[in-house]
Amino acid sequence: MCAAAHGWVGLGRIVYASSSAQLVSWLEAMGVAPPPVRPLPIQQLVPGIDVQGPVLKLAEKVHGLHRRLHGVES
Repeated sequence: MCAAAHGWVGLGRIVYASSSAQLVSWLEAMGVAPPPVRPLPIQQLVPGIDVQGPVLKLAEKVHGLHRRLHGVES
């Protein structure tokens, strides 16, 4: 999801499964290079927006997908 685009069009509240901070820590733990773009918190991109997340059950599923993508055993 692109928080910047979400903010530009004024869609309101953003709900997300996992955060960029989580992604960075997962990649570091797996020994994978950082993302090719700067991982910024939603609040930095869209100040004042209502934000809800991460959703812990879903974040673990996303983490599992990243482990699978990078060939890391659970």
